[in-house]
Amino acid sequence: MRRVLVGICAIALVLSACGSDPAPEPSSDRAGTTSATTEADGSAQPNDAPQPNDAVEPDGTGDDVGADVESPRLTQVSGTALPPFEQLEDDPAVGRTSPEVVGTDLLTGEAVRIESQGRPMVVVFYAHWCPHCQAEVDEITEWLETNELPAGVDFAAVSVLEDPTRGNHPPATWLAEKGWRHPVVADTPSMDVVGAFGLQSVPFLVAVTSENAVALRYAGNLGTDQLVGLFEFLLEPTA
Repeated sequence: MRRVLVGICAIALVLSACGSDPAPEPSSDRAGTTSATTEADGSAQPNDAPQPNDAVEPDGTGDDVGADVESPRLTQVSGTALPPFEQLEDDPAVGRTSPEVVGTDLLTGEAVRIESQGRPMVVVFYAHWCPHCQAEVDEITEWLETNELPAGVDFAAVSVLEDPTRGNHPPATWLAEKGWRHPVVADTPSMDVVGAFGLQSVPFLVAVTSENAVALRYAGNLGTDQLVGLFEFLLEPTA
């Protein structure tokens, strides 16, 4: 495969072990959606709000995930859910049509559509309480103070696994204070985005071609060098 994928594969074993936080296991309250709750004292119970030692098994794999929306930010998810992410190589999601997300930018209040609109795109998924997500946001925002990502690829973020009892809440304030410059929408309370993209841990990344097909999914801290390489890979003409 092309050089950027070789580079990502080379660091995958290390980052999969130490560069991400597992997502929570959601409880199913209706077909194609999930939900999470938190005890009053903030302690973790089975199927509760995100805790680093839980695992996620979103339901709805292979089903339409755009039926019902509860989020006050009116985030909507449509399309067919991707299988849960397990490994970088031989990922069964590669080549499948990416789910689509429509919502409101947490930083500007403008409408955001996360889908390929004739251009490739990279979507990153962050939890405000995740130290690995915090480190990656710090690295990207600091790098962008003196650099630019290659033009021609859309870049957006999704705030997932929100928990008001944990640090850096609300996520909009955290990202604004860090100087995040790209569109960011919030997942629904029932974690429809988590389920749709097969997210198992954070940080998480999905690269999509200009035809809206999944090119790559990745869990762990990628770093700016590999992110730039991924942008360049998506811009390369197909054979």
